[in-house]
Amino acid sequence: MLGELLSGILAGTFSGIFPGIHVNTLGAFLAMEGVSGNLLLFSMGLTHTFLDVVPSAFLGVPDEGTALGILPAHRLVLRGRAMEVIRIALWASFLAVLMVILLSPFYPVLAGAYTPGTGRAVVCLLALLLILTEKGLKKLYAALVFFLAGILGVLTFRLPLDQPYYHLFTGLFGLPVLLMAFIEGTANISKEDGEIRMNPKRFLGFSFLGTLLGMIASLVPAFTASQAALIGSFLSRDERSFLVVVFSVNTANFLFSFMNFLETGRIRNGIVALMEPDPRGFLPCYGLAALFVSLLVLSYGEPLAATILGTLNRVPYRFLNGAVVAILVLLSLYFDGFLGLLVLTGGAMIGLLAVALGVKRTNCMGVLMLQIIIG
Repeated sequence: MLGELLSGILAGTFSGIFPGIHVNTLGAFLAMEGVSGNLLLFSMGLTHTFLDVVPSAFLGVPDEGTALGILPAHRLVLRGRAMEVIRIALWASFLAVLMVILLSPFYPVLAGAYTPGTGRAVVCLLALLLILTEKGLKKLYAALVFFLAGILGVLTFRLPLDQPYYHLFTGLFGLPVLLMAFIEGTANISKEDGEIRMNPKRFLGFSFLGTLLGMIASLVPAFTASQAALIGSFLSRDERSFLVVVFSVNTANFLFSFMNFLETGRIRNGIVALMEPDPRGFLPCYGLAALFVSLLVLSYGEPLAATILGTLNRVPYRFLNGAVVAILVLLSLYFDGFLGLLVLTGGAMIGLLAVALGVKRTNCMGVLMLQIIIG
């Protein structure tokens, strides 16, 4: 049992800190090599949600669950608050674990009551809020970006791709950030202290909000943690509170998705698809495992991120951005060849269009939302 947990933590650390290596991809690779087991996969997926902040904040490389956190995290990083972003991510994720354990006895009732119509209604309302909260003519621009991203998503999921989410999220959210930083020639990242400049009560409140939104995301098919975090964007008015919501959603969504699988057999994310049903339920076994994993990752996550940041600072930032862009393009070709590169390019064009039109990049979440709306 301990060996499985530690192996999963090691694998999740690897997938979390390396750009472009998604936990689902690594899990599928391990399964092909005959390495599996619920506890190993569980600890790997949970560890990944704590540490995927590193490539997204430092390099602008998105993960499916934290895509919306790239811009606010990157802004704080460029203002010298890199270690604060890391600390926000680690503590928001840790609080989400505690809150999920407390809420877990109530979850089976919600999972049993869920209907597809409810999920579609939530997504429709969210799409309207996204577009209508823009000002004046920008409502039309936002609708344009939303539907272009939505059409790209609908077409992409009809293509024979192994890693559709990689191409979509990297194109829409990652490459525009990296390309803009490369063109503008941003200076190297400076490293100040990691003190969280946010009231502890507000931090706790937004983490609870993120946990509840992660619960909602785990119920609705194709409704990702990033989409759930969109709701938080209407309630959080500054970068730090939004990041607390994003990182809490990401961790809570993974845990509740796993709980949903144990209770109903429904599969809501890729790593859970590799697991076996377990009649023991979430508590106490997996609840205790989650506590063990989160405490261990919390203890080494910040020193690990500081070491990575120190290494990155030895490389000129403009060169680093260019190198990461090249790696992401090569990974796209490796995963799915020309078709993958085509989707990546289309996503990047739509992401840059959102920047040029001056609308929120969150409108690019139409890439998943339109598919849910039209069924």
